[in-house]
Parts: sequence; C-alpha cells; structure tokens
Amino acid sequence: MLIIGESLNAALPSVGQAVIARDCDTLITLARSQVEAGAQMLDVNAGGLAGRDEAADLVWMVETVQAATQVALMLDSSLPEALGAALAVYRGPRPFLSSLTGEAGRLEGVLSLAVEHQTGVVALCMDENGIPDTPDGRIAIAERLLDRATVMGIKPEDLYFDPLVLAISSDYRAGGVTLATLQAIVQRWPQVRTVCGMSNIGFGLPRRRLLNRTFASMLVWCGLSAFILDVRERALMSTLLAAQALAGQDAWCRTYLRSHRAGKLEG
Repeated sequence: MLIIGESLNAALPSVGQAVIARDCDTLITLARSQVEAGAQMLDVNAGGLAGRDEAADLVWMVETVQAATQVALMLDSSLPEALGAALAVYRGPRPFLSSLTGEAGRLEGVLSLAVEHQTGVVALCMDENGIPDTPDGRIAIAERLLDRATVMGIKPEDLYFDPLVLAISSDYRAGGVTLATLQAIVQRWPQVRTVCGMSNIGFGLPRRRLLNRTFASMLVWCGLSAFILDVRERALMSTLLAAQALAGQDAWCRTYLRSHRAGKLEG
C-alpha cells in the first residue's frame, strides 16, 4: 500500500497563496509534516491559479519540495508541457506523472514523457466525453489506455489506474461505481496498479471525514494499491492501517503494531 500526501496543491487557498508569494517556508513545512505523518510520496500540483504560468509554478514547487524532503514526487498537471518542465529539474527518486486520460491531446504527450523519463503513470478512467457513470464505461477507457501505453513501452506495473471518485451527494451510486470499477481492474489486469483520492466521496454531506474513513477501508478490501489523502488526519491513517491488517495485507500485523508502538494510532 502506497501512501501519497495530497496537500501540496495550489487549488488549496493557503498553498496557492504560498505559490504566488514564492513562500518557500510554507511549502517546506507542509512537505515535511506530510512525510512525518507517513507519506511515502507527495503529490505536487500547481494548477488552479488563474492567469499564472503553471509550468513555472510547478517547477518552483518541485525545486522547493525536493530540497526539503527525500521522498518521490507525483508531478500533477493537465498540461504535458508543465510536466516536461518539472521533469527537467526533478532530482529525486523515480516520480509519477499525473495524469493520463483518454483525451487525444494529452495521451501522446504524457506517455512520451513517461517513456523518456521512465516514470510511473497515473491513468484516469475518463476521456473527452467526461467520466462514464458505469463501471463498464470506465473499464473500456482503461483498456484503450492500457493498450496504447503498452504499445509505447510502458510496463503494466508502472501504470496506476484511477477508477475516479465522485460525490455521493450528487449521485448516491457513485461510491459503488468506483468500487466496482476498481474490482474489475484488479481482477482483469492483476499486473497493473490502482490509485485514487478519496476526498470527493463525502463532499456536501455531514461528517465528511467519517465517510472518507469508511470508504478508505472499502478501497483497501477491493485491492487499491495507492491512496492519495491527507496523511495528517490521524483517524484516517489509523483506519487505513487497521483495514490493511484486517484484509490480510499486513504480514503478522507488523505495520499495525509498529504504528501502535510509535503512538500513531487513534480509536
């Protein structure tokens, strides 16, 4: 189970302000606090700032974060040119590129960068028509992405499919569609990996963190490989570790016990 910290995202007001002001201290503190809380990789996203040069902002974020931490980064942008600029200055452990979609304009650009730099790739189960509302629709996109990625030289184990998480407040079936898509990917292509962020699932509903924690445990059971989340939320991390142990994914409960001894578990 790979834990990816989600909080270095310029769409968050405090992070966006830090990027605009080139406030290194704020970014460094946020990066280090996530690693200390258990993040094994950090998502870095400079998007969402109107009127900004996203490539320049992403380069600055990457340079700032990698000077303060030793973990790998997920370079996160919808613009292949921004990903390319970030890769040019990246010096850490093997990164991931996020994200690949079925949209023709992004498909070739992201895959070419991934092959050239031998990165992991996050592939979203969506295309130019948006996000299908059925597992079959998302699986069809995943199959096209897998075929093209394989042809271009991406190893299946370097491809991380995101089944996509939408809010159940907008569609009560959304969580079930995500879980069914995830199960289908795991069963159909056991050699590929899977990843998703959970923060959308409870949007607009009370006790949102309760929904996130419960959904996290369901994703563990369905075989999700990597989790993008706020690692500083101790209750969520505790639920993940407990679910991993209960699902038989933590040999002799070693990780769970080590976390207990370190005082990291809640509940």
